[in-house]
Amino acid sequence: MSSISTADLPRGGAAHPSDRRTAETVRALAMVPLVVYAVLTQLDAVANRLSGGSPIGTTELTLAALIGMTVLIFLLPRDGAPARAYGSTGARLIALMFCWAVVSSTLSAHKAEGLSYLSKLLVAVAPALCTLVIADRPARIRLLLWAIIAAGAVSAAIVVIESRTGTRLVSTSVAATTAGFEGVARSAGGSDQNPTTAAQMLLVSVALAAALLFSGERRFRLIYAGVVVLGTLALVLGSARSAIIGLAVAFGFIALSFRRKPYFPLLIVAGVVACVGAIPFLPPTLLERFSAVTDFGRDQTLFRRITYLRIGFDLLQQSPIWGVGPGNFPLYYLLPDYRWMPGRELYPRELHNTYLDAAVEYGLVGFLAFAAALGYALASAWRAAHARNPTLARSAFAVGVALAALMAASFFMPHKNLRYLWLVVAIAVQCGRLRAAEEDT
Repeated sequence: MSSISTADLPRGGAAHPSDRRTAETVRALAMVPLVVYAVLTQLDAVANRLSGGSPIGTTELTLAALIGMTVLIFLLPRDGAPARAYGSTGARLIALMFCWAVVSSTLSAHKAEGLSYLSKLLVAVAPALCTLVIADRPARIRLLLWAIIAAGAVSAAIVVIESRTGTRLVSTSVAATTAGFEGVARSAGGSDQNPTTAAQMLLVSVALAAALLFSGERRFRLIYAGVVVLGTLALVLGSARSAIIGLAVAFGFIALSFRRKPYFPLLIVAGVVACVGAIPFLPPTLLERFSAVTDFGRDQTLFRRITYLRIGFDLLQQSPIWGVGPGNFPLYYLLPDYRWMPGRELYPRELHNTYLDAAVEYGLVGFLAFAAALGYALASAWRAAHARNPTLARSAFAVGVALAALMAASFFMPHKNLRYLWLVVAIAVQCGRLRAAEEDT
């Protein structure tokens, strides 16, 4: 079955064949910085090593190339492609959320922090919008998924090596190199983010590989299986509770895809037995981190997390419409009003729950736009998972599983400006658009 693209959609007018060839060539070339962005987002420590002392980093150059190529695509003849090829509902929801974040920032008490935060959010959102323009074929969607999976495989290998040797191969940031639990260092793999954030990016790669492995994909099954095993091992060694919970959600959705099979009950029993049987072989640090969830004396971070939530709900009641402003929660966290709360620290901390964090900083209006974008992306992936094109259907299923897993893990981290979150959202939205194009034809 042939690929579905914007060229397959009804046209309002025909462009010259040479213009169409030029546009297609530019869009194909634009996949290069998009793929590099998908890889370096997870391997940002490697990118920082490559750029060295250069005034412009590798990631910044990739973003500039990506945005520049997208602008060039818009300047070329569109061959009568309908509006949804360039401005889907998902893109509007993402843009609406960002615009409201700007409004919220102008009404905040700490505008400098808001501006700094908005720049990071823009860096995460802009490539997602570029994806909606560039990745206009199922084959290109699949290429993006392979790039994320490959980046995860490299990062997982680094985690395993660092966990076994106690060294740091590429990470140099304080957040990545100083994290630990009860004296045991935690690895951030190929990232300069903190180990938990790095683990959740790795979660996306593992979920994609696992979903493609069980989606009926016959090619590269051994590679997918290898990434799943290596990535799962890395997540276990990294002792990231939220990422492991997200991985369990991913495997749960994959198992549900077999619910109409006669062997489904046996599959569930086998999964439970495998999980129970693996407990004696898990690293002691991971078992201690999970067992400490009910013992505040062993894990002092539990006090902090409850305090984050209490402060967050209090701030939401004070400013429910436009919130306290993007990037402002860490400063409100330090207010004297909350100084006696258990576990509160003397330096700024973020609210470790993406959804409450969005409501507190963006207000309920911004939260609804944020939630609508995520919900629309999930619905788009689910719809595209039933496409006639097998490449599109399997890719959409994998993206939906990865997005659901990351959304579950985001209950424990502030990820509303995480680059992988918006990249996966954009891919899911694009899968839905390609499914709509398939129906039109």
